[in-house]
Amino acid sequence: MTLVTAAFLATAFATHALVGAALGAILFDRPGVGAVAGLVADVDFLFPAALGWPFVHRGITHSLPALLALAAVAVGVWYAVDACGSHRAAGAAVAVAYCSHLLIDVTTPKGIPPLSPLSDRIVGVALPTTGHSPVPTLLLWVGSLWVLSRTDALDSVARRVPSSRIGE
Repeated sequence: MTLVTAAFLATAFATHALVGAALGAILFDRPGVGAVAGLVADVDFLFPAALGWPFVHRGITHSLPALLALAAVAVGVWYAVDACGSHRAAGAAVAVAYCSHLLIDVTTPKGIPPLSPLSDRIVGVALPTTGHSPVPTLLLWVGSLWVLSRTDALDSVARRVPSSRIGE
């Protein structure tokens, strides 16, 4: 893997995590759950290459069947667990953040295969700039960080980072 490819992937992963965190924070007060769920679709990077289609990047994990399976889990969590609602919010944050990942990826030239494994047809959306291009990525980062700054999500992260006491 080249340095350019590694930087691109790191930026893409960070973008999915930031957007998921922002959605999880603003909609459900669950930024951490949203950040992790925003990355879940890219678990396909861990599949062995020998498996082939649909177990490749932007294969089954970027499809409608995977989304429906995740939605079923989220609905199950919503109705079956924790009457006070904290798990319900987490389940909803997972579903929304996962959807945000797919929406970002559908705007790229490669697109996503919405009916995998029934079909290997990739659907891309032709836009002048796409989901992982510099301008949209910057806008997603700025928007997500703005949303996070309007919640207490960044405050809780700041409390966990040890402060340095220079000069003492």
